[in-house]
Amino acid sequence: MKRWEYSKGWKALALILNQVCAVVLVLSIAVCMVSVGNNGFRLFKEDDIFENTSYFQREAREQIFRCVRAASRESRFEKNGVYDASLVLNIQEYADENQILHTRPEDGGLCYKLTDLLNWSLDGCTYNTLLKITYDDGRVGYISKSSKDYTEQAIYDDGTAVASVSISYDAALSFIEESLEEVSEAEMEEAFIPEGGIEEPDLFGEGIFGQAVIQDVEEIQAVEERYAPAEYTDIISYAEAQKLSTQELQEVYASLENVLNNIYNDYYSYKENLELFSPSMTNMRYLVIPEDVTRISREDYEQKTVTNIKSFGKTELVDRSSLLEYIREHGDYLIFNSSDMSFEASQMPVSLSEISSYLKEFPMSVEGNYTLAIAIDPSYVASDNLQMYKKQYEEIQPISRMSVYGVILGGILYLLTLVYLTLAAGRGTEEEDRSVTLTRFDRIRTEGAALLLVIPAWMILFAGALLYNRVNGIGEAGVFGGVMTFSLNFLFLCGYLSLVRRIKTRTLWNNSVLYAVLKHCYRVAGGWKVTTKVILSYGIFLLANVFLLFFGSFGIMLIMIFDFGTGLILLRQARQRKQILDGIRKISEGDLNYQIPMEKLSGDSLLMAEAVNRIGEGLSTAVEQSVKDERLKTDLITNVSHDIKTPLTSIINYVDLLKREDIQNERARNYIAILEDKSQRLKHLTDDLVEASKISSGNVKLELVRINFQELINQTNGEFSEKFEERELQLVVNMPKEPVIIEADGRRLWRIIENLYGNVAKYAMPRTRVYVELTVVGHMVRFHVKNISEQPLNIDAGELTERFIRGDVARSTEGSGLGLSITKTLTELQKGSFDIYLDGDLFKVTIIFPEAPRLETEKERPSRENFNELELKEEILAE
Repeated sequence: MKRWEYSKGWKALALILNQVCAVVLVLSIAVCMVSVGNNGFRLFKEDDIFENTSYFQREAREQIFRCVRAASRESRFEKNGVYDASLVLNIQEYADENQILHTRPEDGGLCYKLTDLLNWSLDGCTYNTLLKITYDDGRVGYISKSSKDYTEQAIYDDGTAVASVSISYDAALSFIEESLEEVSEAEMEEAFIPEGGIEEPDLFGEGIFGQAVIQDVEEIQAVEERYAPAEYTDIISYAEAQKLSTQELQEVYASLENVLNNIYNDYYSYKENLELFSPSMTNMRYLVIPEDVTRISREDYEQKTVTNIKSFGKTELVDRSSLLEYIREHGDYLIFNSSDMSFEASQMPVSLSEISSYLKEFPMSVEGNYTLAIAIDPSYVASDNLQMYKKQYEEIQPISRMSVYGVILGGILYLLTLVYLTLAAGRGTEEEDRSVTLTRFDRIRTEGAALLLVIPAWMILFAGALLYNRVNGIGEAGVFGGVMTFSLNFLFLCGYLSLVRRIKTRTLWNNSVLYAVLKHCYRVAGGWKVTTKVILSYGIFLLANVFLLFFGSFGIMLIMIFDFGTGLILLRQARQRKQILDGIRKISEGDLNYQIPMEKLSGDSLLMAEAVNRIGEGLSTAVEQSVKDERLKTDLITNVSHDIKTPLTSIINYVDLLKREDIQNERARNYIAILEDKSQRLKHLTDDLVEASKISSGNVKLELVRINFQELINQTNGEFSEKFEERELQLVVNMPKEPVIIEADGRRLWRIIENLYGNVAKYAMPRTRVYVELTVVGHMVRFHVKNISEQPLNIDAGELTERFIRGDVARSTEGSGLGLSITKTLTELQKGSFDIYLDGDLFKVTIIFPEAPRLETEKERPSRENFNELELKEEILAE
């Protein structure tokens, strides 16, 4: 039967549908991302407008702050609506408040012309050190600390506060002229230049001044002056006129440095804003009206306001109200009044606190309070970001809702077709054929196939990055994105389906270059010793760590990852070794059929597990064969014994009949007696064989009851007293007076004691003593039988408990060689222990049973309740 769902037609249809769904899905996601970014997840509102989108909110907010900065700079550098390079700038005012309030030099403060400051800012600032000298008479002088007019300063503080300052001759003259105008130049030269001349005149030496006393000398970091301030020759003259302290003068220089560093940037931004905020370049409109302006006309509009609004259409300009009403007509606007901090806004994404704090950073250079108005032209005629975002919104809004369904349906169909292609990859239409068919591409090495797909994909991405900037419009963007998606998804399907087929056939790893290299290395390393492998692996590990240290923090991160991976490998190997050890332990405990699971093992652990499993299988087979042989032996003995019993019973019966006949022939009666003796011996041997076979095969059912072991021994002593007297054996008994209770099978326990006593009666040396002892040690009951052997014991003690083994190797006695073997087996079946000790001719048997717990209501139970000697003897003879 054909499997039509795996036919080539269905596969081709699924491939085409998958490609189409991929294109639809990617384009829909792109549209949704743009639409969500523009619209803030408002895709299903049909009456939505551009001003509600997040793109508008973000861009309008940024443009509002830019308008504030542009208006602030325009108010600084323009006077009566035009740029005025002759503006006088107060240094302290500009540094502290970032303003130019068009003050006059006579109003106070250090002032410079705007053009001088701009040129000075372009030239850059240089610095020197200024010395401020204060004399004891209150006079103050300034000396520039430079290589031109200063050579040395030395201050000696000995309590008189006297200091000397050495300066050049030109500087001395200049300083004296400025400090002491009442002294003529001739008098100064006469005082400072003797007839012989001096190389380094002393300003404060002996002369017309006598000894000059300096109260203090201070250093000031000064900006080297390139332009003179308004109304002063230099900053020093300004400082002397204003009687500035050292700290105040230092602040003046700091303010000047601040202004020089910022003034040109502010001016450049002002000139740039004039172009960027022209009505043809932006849809933003700003207006700053001083509070003292109430009436206004078109002629004096630009002189009284700071604005980028050049045309009002048909609106008549009469006063402030008409200007503000014009602003309100734009729809999106804000109006801020600095006098009462009132704030009016319509769909503008800023608050009063934000606009007021921003105005503190960029204040308006307007005398008094003012009104700031900012609006957005609703026609969006200028080519700025707002116009661009509005066009994008109008293009993408109609298809934004469709893109949501495209994402849902495209995603579902793409996943369904991908699942189908995964299941159908490599499968044929034959029902019986479950094999996976590989293509030519699948037979390429894994790394090579990956490169054949990655390189074209990288080339497609690179070409797309180059061509992306040339795409114009949503139509071209859709075609471009569709082609890119189709190409990349085709390469993805080729690689993905090949990967699926390789995984199904398990050739992903086996068909890789890395596998071939590692396999070759494994073969080479297979002959190495284990210690060599361990040392080499550890050396490679250390070298890798040292090598990665050269990559700094990135290398340390790689070391952490590498060491963590190594730890996982060692942990996995340890887990595998534990699994093997558990298997060995179970096999050693007797579970020979246990097999170590090998699904998660690899390498040497897999080989070791296979070897252990084979050992277990071999041991299990050997044990099964041994058990089978033992069972066959037991069955043979049992069957032969049963077969012997039938003729033996006939012999015994006929012997018994012959004994009843009145035979007078003495020799015949002797023959009959011998026949009876030998037949009885053969019967005992047969019974022993049957019992031994039953015990060895486990075909023995025990009935454990509480037995007075002491009473049983006393009864046995009486039973064998006649036999011991015949061989002149003296019985010495040592037992406790209190009853000794054990849990045992009565018949089996009687057989054990009877065998031991019978063994003594047969093999003990006549006219010797036999010692019987019963003791209780802890909770264990010990029974000892000791005697002297009649025959030399030339055999190991352990061999006496084997079958058909007797101490009398010459077999001069009537024993079968099974008594002790049966005794030991019966003892162990009843949870006891049996031990034989030989020392020369001394023969000692020790039997140990656990003592039975005494009952609360039982102090001493008669042995007759659990044991009847005659009944047991009759049952044993019956068997």
